[in-house]
Amino acid sequence: MRLRVVAPLALLAAALATGIAVAAQRPDPVTQQIERQLAADDGLDLTAAYPPPKVTAKGWLVYDAGTGEPIAGKQAGTPRPIASLTKLMTALVVVDRLDLDSTVTIPASVNDLPADASRMDVRAGEKWKASDLLDATLVYSANDAALSLASAVEPDGEAAFVDLMNEQADELGLSDSHFASATGLDDGGASSTSTPIDLVSLTVAALAQQPIKDAVATKTLKLKRPNGEPLDTLTNRNPLLGVYDGVDGMKTGFTDAAGYMLSIHQVDDDTDGQLIVVTFASTSEATRVSDSKALLDWARPLRQNLVVVEGGEPLGTIPIQRSDDHLAVFACDDATVSVRVGERLVQELVVPKSVAGPIKAGDEIGSLRIHAAGDDAPSTVADDRTDVTTPICAADAVPQRTRWDELADRAADARSAWRMGTDEVRDLWNDLT
Repeated sequence: MRLRVVAPLALLAAALATGIAVAAQRPDPVTQQIERQLAADDGLDLTAAYPPPKVTAKGWLVYDAGTGEPIAGKQAGTPRPIASLTKLMTALVVVDRLDLDSTVTIPASVNDLPADASRMDVRAGEKWKASDLLDATLVYSANDAALSLASAVEPDGEAAFVDLMNEQADELGLSDSHFASATGLDDGGASSTSTPIDLVSLTVAALAQQPIKDAVATKTLKLKRPNGEPLDTLTNRNPLLGVYDGVDGMKTGFTDAAGYMLSIHQVDDDTDGQLIVVTFASTSEATRVSDSKALLDWARPLRQNLVVVEGGEPLGTIPIQRSDDHLAVFACDDATVSVRVGERLVQELVVPKSVAGPIKAGDEIGSLRIHAAGDDAPSTVADDRTDVTTPICAADAVPQRTRWDELADRAADARSAWRMGTDEVRDLWNDLT
């Protein structure tokens, strides 16, 4: 077994954590895992060697969604108002409690929304499909759609729906989050509040629900009223969707109290990496975009494809049975893994202790497994990028032993035994005389 420290960017840097050990029972909430990892002080500080960019956001967190590890953050545990990022929790409660194929009657409360609140322009008394309202809530941040869904889930009113939101937050372990409305609009001066850590956890939970994942990836939404009249096209408010490579969701938010908020999910097809970037309280609509882009630009190169073993590379020798010779072996193919800067990899050879013919040159006789140093413990996230197996092949041929070879071996064994016996007799006689 060999331990190799990987630094694709030639940085003396390491990951904030090497993995999450989780027992077979129900795993810790993602929030607790992130808090534990950010608090860990093991001397492997990535940001010291590779500092993140300066951004206007007062709080932020960059999270590796593939491995379930935080990369870096600032004031990531500080609660602040979250504006329309609240709608991610609204959507979670709706998906969990409402049939999306059902019909929702638009409540009169939509008429009480502020004039400048984002809306899809439904009318009280209209009947809409729940899935259309969910899409409008997430694509266009439509407050009238969110209120309508809340009323369908909880006929006792928005306050009762908000209780469900906070119950869901408790179940997810969002201990620093409190929801005050279904929309994220300030309700009588009370704001929904959360932290970057909790919002990453909420984003992970939301992406696990296919209707939500599909909605946040939708660039434009064309809907018709129940009478067939088309609504204006609703364009996704996510400024990086379809603009920044690999961004396929999530959600924006803004109120005067919250500032400009953004949660982003980005997938890198080249390395199969996944990032979640959450920014809180950027100074303007423009800096909300530039803050997220800068953090993505910083974090993406930290994961690269690395050829750990090249095809044809010698890997050692294996004894050949009944012989003083050894068989040389090599990696049959390249072993390429997706790694983050500083991630520690282990190489494990799985081969027999000895071999016997017939073996042809090029025959597969074992395997080489390459995995992250902490892979033996179960993880909350399946990470196939750093669990790669490549075959090991024979460099030379080993002929099959014939019957004459076996007879010759037996004769040699007999001669050896006879010699050992006569030596013992002579030694005994010498001792006696």
